Amino acid sequence: MLKNKTYQHSEEIQEQRVQHIKRICTEEYKIQPLPFNGTDKRFSSHLRARLRTTFVNDDYKLLVTVVYKTGSQGWKKLLKQLYERGRNVSQKTLGSEDGLYTLSQVKKQYGLNAVVNRLKNYFSIIFVRHPYTRMLSAYKEKLVKMPNKFYEKKSRDIIRQVRRIPLPNNQTPDLKFDEFVQFVANGGWDEHWCPILNKKPCHVYYDFIGHLETFQDDVAYLFHLIGIGNIVEFPECHHSTGSGDLAVLKEHFSQISQTLLTKLNTRYKNDFKIFDYRLPQNNTDFH
Repeated sequence: MLKNKTYQHSEEIQEQRVQHIKRICTEEYKIQPLPFNGTDKRFSSHLRARLRTTFVNDDYKLLVTVVYKTGSQGWKKLLKQLYERGRNVSQKTLGSEDGLYTLSQVKKQYGLNAVVNRLKNYFSIIFVRHPYTRMLSAYKEKLVKMPNKFYEKKSRDIIRQVRRIPLPNNQTPDLKFDEFVQFVANGGWDEHWCPILNKKPCHVYYDFIGHLETFQDDVAYLFHLIGIGNIVEFPECHHSTGSGDLAVLKEHFSQISQTLLTKLNTRYKNDFKIFDYRLPQNNTDFH
């Protein structure tokens, strides 16, 4: 137990979150964590998405799983700062001059046993977010603002798929939120809005589960816990879309029919359950 009472509440919240996931995984999903065996091929097959998006810092023995639209750029900047202050040169052997390398790269360079060793002995961190504020944020940043040609094309492709007619090349994409939700509910995939459950939190448990809604308190406690509070500060990121505002969320979801929301809930219900968010039962049921 911590002697510092400053973080007592945060410690209790973390314990609740970690135990909640373990209970849901084992009692409801009947999934047991993988044994830490370097020859178990399930670490490659079951954890593919997690290995690809989990960044490693060998100096501080950290594993940070990046979830897009949940402060991902800030975490990458933080890992770069820790790398600059560290002394471990193994990162450079992976061809990473900035200290950003993933478990997938560790596997490619050193083999599966090196991955399993880190999963077993390093401190695993993930930050999550209400599934629908995350989805709304992705829609507004990637498909409304369209920051690059890739997402302009993606917006066009979704319009063609949903409306069943192509958009003229000289017309700027005008994808509506209900059209986007229809696309997602039917399985439309992108790293920025796909369910976080694909990180397989049941197969290898996380040591720390932060929520974007309690970000400041969670980060302060995390930095204290891993001993970096006097070394770095979490980098500022200025990409807010206002999607976390309850009024903005309700405004957009008011456009969604009950039938479509029910279908969307089917896709995301496990994210809501395992990360302990309340699943909305209608398009105004947001608190």
